Amino acid sequence: MRQIQAFKFCLRCGAKAQLKDNHLACRACGLNFYLNPKPCTSVVLQNSAGKYLFVKRATEPKKGYWDFPGGFAEEGEDFEECSRREVKEELGIEIGDLQYLSTHQDQYNHQGVNYSTIGVSYLASFPQGAQLQPADDVSDYKFFGLEEIPIDKLAFPMMREMVEKLAERQ
Repeated sequence: MRQIQAFKFCLRCGAKAQLKDNHLACRACGLNFYLNPKPCTSVVLQNSAGKYLFVKRATEPKKGYWDFPGGFAEEGEDFEECSRREVKEELGIEIGDLQYLSTHQDQYNHQGVNYSTIGVSYLASFPQGAQLQPADDVSDYKFFGLEEIPIDKLAFPMMREMVEKLAERQ
């Protein structure tokens, strides 16, 4: 179900809200709540052999599919801060410089609600000598060469675009 269909009540006062094109309108308190895309990031880590790190998702959505480290931005956090935090949380490593790779839109289905996302992806070097310590949301990890990437097992459609961007850089 679309995000606009999932929410029926005002987030401020709890009264029944009226659904508009892209927002909830509350007649009781006057709140107009816009259902904007959720900001997220992903980081493509490249090792010294030119291969790219993918993590296997341990949770839904897309459990068992390959993904890049990343996630949703938290309040007060910019995209670069989000990228560094997510890599640290998911893999237990600190990363250096980030190079912009792409901006993309996608969908993220969580508990039956389809949220629109807007994401920024970055390219970074895998730190020499870093030891990965995957968190509980990562069931596995693997470095793939560009021609080895399992396109049919990528978690989200926008990842195909990111792989195309990587190919353009070579």
